[in-house]
Amino acid sequence: MSIGARRAARWSRLGAERFQLLIIGGGIVGAGIARDAAMRGVRVALIEQGDFAGGTSSKTSKLIHGGLRYLEHGQLGLVAESLRERHILRTIAPGLIHPLAILLPLYAGGSRRPAAVRVGLGIYDLLAGAHNVRPHRMLSARRAVALEPKLRIDGLRAAGLYVDCLMDDARVCLSNALQAESFGAVCVNYVRVRALPRADGRLAGAAIEDTLTGRSQDVQAEVVVNATGPWGDAIRRLSVPEARPRLAPSKGIHLIVPRLADQALFLEARDRRMIFLLPWHGYTLVGTTESPVDGPLEDLAATGDDVAYLLDAVNDALPGSRIREADIIATFAGARPLLAHSGPTTSASREHQIDVDRHGLVSVLGGKFTTYRAMARQAVDRIAREQGWRLERCLTGDVSLIESPQPIGVVHWRELVQDIDGDMLARLLMRYGTGALRILRMIEAEPGLGQRVCPHHEVLLAELAYGVLEESACTMTDLLARRTAIAWSSCQGLDLVSSATDMLRRYGGLSAQDAQTETEAYMQFLARGLSFRPLLESGGVWAGAAEAEE
Repeated sequence: MSIGARRAARWSRLGAERFQLLIIGGGIVGAGIARDAAMRGVRVALIEQGDFAGGTSSKTSKLIHGGLRYLEHGQLGLVAESLRERHILRTIAPGLIHPLAILLPLYAGGSRRPAAVRVGLGIYDLLAGAHNVRPHRMLSARRAVALEPKLRIDGLRAAGLYVDCLMDDARVCLSNALQAESFGAVCVNYVRVRALPRADGRLAGAAIEDTLTGRSQDVQAEVVVNATGPWGDAIRRLSVPEARPRLAPSKGIHLIVPRLADQALFLEARDRRMIFLLPWHGYTLVGTTESPVDGPLEDLAATGDDVAYLLDAVNDALPGSRIREADIIATFAGARPLLAHSGPTTSASREHQIDVDRHGLVSVLGGKFTTYRAMARQAVDRIAREQGWRLERCLTGDVSLIESPQPIGVVHWRELVQDIDGDMLARLLMRYGTGALRILRMIEAEPGLGQRVCPHHEVLLAELAYGVLEESACTMTDLLARRTAIAWSSCQGLDLVSSATDMLRRYGGLSAQDAQTETEAYMQFLARGLSFRPLLESGGVWAGAAEAEE
């Protein structure tokens, strides 16, 4: 399978150079460490066995938040740190992280009383300090229903209204990796670690395999970092085979359904767990469940029981919605990298630990998306201290999370934007930062790329081409699920498969046979998102996908 000249060059660099830092894992923590270290002048390589953010980091609840429920468990330090990081991430990535008002309705018979919620939200505000997005408010039942008319009225006593932030998790992760590259890091996806060789008792790098081409080689590094999230114990055992488990991952699933509510909601289900209903690309994201992982992490998927649990909670809170399985557009399941704990998963800590084994493997374990930048800073600081590296201070909270722009004159900028719709330009700038300039240049060179991929999506053909050329998209799923969010729409991208295939062939060098394989793999990806429903007898496409295609 051809992978394009740029990726081939990155692969060659992995084998030819000696790095100070090799990071295994291209999720948010690994990408964050790569960005931090590269910005301080460290020679960095980052490898990921799938796509960047292809694991847990694109399967979150899409929130940057302090964690109200952690207050209930007395984790004030974690909440305070998360709220500080929320402010920093809003500042450096305003196009990808947006304030979101969330309504917390309180019902008679529920476990959370209005007085207690008022106190909790007050503490939440205090911990955020001067960087709070907006102070909370307590609403009467009447005002809560006025704000969200679809709420169940029976038993409604009051509601809390507070603000956290909504994010594009996959793009935040990708942006970290892209900016690491702009500071000299080598970041390559679809690279699997086969072994961790040693020299004089210390890790000396990794034996790696390109899963797209089958090629293998060694990469040399002074320090190896394990930032693989829920896969962390598996990498630890490559270094120390008898290493005891340090993680107890839990599974969480989400549903994407037609837009249900005008307001983001934080609801108490019948079993006292809390679930979110959040706006997401014109739809509603519902989540999440929390259960032990049963089986391989790669095979996680929603079950019928998972789906029924969330649907029951939604229909109880919004009785007029009458949402059914047939209404579900897609589901996704991810594993949280929880530290090993006793008791139920709902009470497990989201704090993190940095572990160094006897061969020098640095493992960053646990944590949550919101605190990734702080986790990365702590990891780089510790490595630098133990290696005797003299580095500048961490700059990741001071530098905007966008790619470093290529020089462009004001006159040329005006020429690029003069024929672009204002709303379209604003969307490109918010999503791609300075990468929007490169997209406009592509359209300037080839005007046909300025067309939409299909009539009901805003995405341009140039964005698909850009994903392949500049954002390391190697597969159709990379393009439609993570570089864009087309896979999560009602049509699921089935009406633009040929356009995506064309971009992969033209800019990624895929053969006709490879392109067909990619199409089949994408269909399987969509199928997995509705795996709790029976297959149609014709062709193996799932019901939701087939209906969208019609």
